[in-house]
Amino acid sequence: MGEIVSDFVAESDALGALLATLSDEEWLAPTPAAGWDVRDSVTHIAFANELADEIARTGRSEFMETALAAGGSLDALEREHLERGRGMAPAAVLAWFAGTVRSLADSVRRVPRGERLQWGPMKMSVTSFMTARLMETWAHGLDCFEAVGREPVDTERLHHVAHLGLSTLPYAFMVRGLPAPGAVRLVLDAPDGSTWRLGYASAPTIIEGTAGDWCRAAVRRDRRGERARLRGIGPDAAAVIENAQSYLAAPT
Repeated sequence: MGEIVSDFVAESDALGALLATLSDEEWLAPTPAAGWDVRDSVTHIAFANELADEIARTGRSEFMETALAAGGSLDALEREHLERGRGMAPAAVLAWFAGTVRSLADSVRRVPRGERLQWGPMKMSVTSFMTARLMETWAHGLDCFEAVGREPVDTERLHHVAHLGLSTLPYAFMVRGLPAPGAVRLVLDAPDGSTWRLGYASAPTIIEGTAGDWCRAAVRRDRRGERARLRGIGPDAAAVIENAQSYLAAPT
């Protein structure tokens, strides 16, 4: 638990370090996410961190429930908070984002061991809850790096994203109307040169490649041939490489 919270903070700080170097014009650079610029991406992360913080502190999101009860939708809630960010100067958005990171980390450290937290349609362990926050920060961070022509550095923190991409395969297949794959094993070249082996040792389907390529495929940021470089053997290999998706959203 301590490791995932620390890694979430470190991943957020890595994005914050990039953002602190950007000019006001670069904050408005369009990202590969259609219709979003850098400021929108950071706003999205900050808003999600706020919701996660409320859930960690109270066990529910009164803000979200109130909005939905009033006839709104999550999409409408998202649009409302994008407008909030668009009304702020870049420095203020950065301060907002940084503040949500520290507040969420502090709140999660106080959650009783074994408690499960609601996020979207499911309840999850606190570890999975924070892994999802790290994953989303990294994924939208990739969009920000690309928008301003900078190269992100892959780190050992990708281990969390790689594991999440594996554990969410049943969900990724379900939202596409596909039967869940059988057991899968990942054999990945880690950023430090070691090898990560995730999943069942006896799994009939094996996916091999770099951790960076697998993680980018899992967050649907495979824009430079990452998915095509993954190698697979076994009955579900092609389908796993094609359909991996580690976040709660419609298929992309």
